[in-house]
Amino acid sequence: MRKHPTWTLADIPYASIEKTRIVDQTDWFYLLAGASFVETLSDLYARNLVEYFQENAAATAWLSKEWEQEEVQHGLALKAYVLQIWPDFDWERAYKGFVQAYMPFCQTDLLGPSQALEMASRCVVETGTASFYTMIQSASPEPVLRLLAGRIRADEVHHYKYFYKFFQAYQQQEKNSRWRIGRELWKRVSEVDQEDSYLAIKNAFEVKNPGQTFSGRDFAAFRERMGDWVSRHYPFEMAIKMLLKPISLPPALQKMALPLLKRSARKALAS
Repeated sequence: MRKHPTWTLADIPYASIEKTRIVDQTDWFYLLAGASFVETLSDLYARNLVEYFQENAAATAWLSKEWEQEEVQHGLALKAYVLQIWPDFDWERAYKGFVQAYMPFCQTDLLGPSQALEMASRCVVETGTASFYTMIQSASPEPVLRLLAGRIRADEVHHYKYFYKFFQAYQQQEKNSRWRIGRELWKRVSEVDQEDSYLAIKNAFEVKNPGQTFSGRDFAAFRERMGDWVSRHYPFEMAIKMLLKPISLPPALQKMALPLLKRSARKALAS
């Protein structure tokens, strides 16, 4: 276990940000502000997971001493970046609104039906974040953001490996079928962006645009605009391989399934 995060905000050259490359691109503002809210709330996610896995000293120590600290640092680093570019944005008010709206969706009793399946679900979440920051790193029009996204991506891949290790240990005890694991993974994939991303961007929008309301239709339009970034920069093959790993498919079957799953994922995410 790491004794501390491998980098700090002091390693990000905020003073060197090339603001003109990104300041007029509103969708980048919403994407980064929203991500900063979700990452900063990781202290709450961590408390829920520590409670759920409380009998596992190794897991709870890692969650509280490494995972939580690094995830919250991601949020603070993104917050600092956002405020360097858009200093008039009332980040604290928007974040407070996000926390209030999202709290009902972030409860311990909403976690997976078993400990192995919840660890598998956490692999889905880390797959999503690692893939998201890979896309940001590739698509970014601004060099410092590419550096920051690369730092966060490396942490998320590291976190995936830990969740997968804990999943394997619980799976040895529970012996869930591939079908049950796959069903739980699909459930978590289908829930991605249903609450946290929507509420994060909604609060960023409504604070930035006083008197205007952000609706589900606005979120759908935002996702549609993101479709071009996704189709050109999203690491589909990496994401699918990470998602499939807990199912432990035979290599030949995984090789056959990968092209079909890539096409399906590309169609779903870019639409």
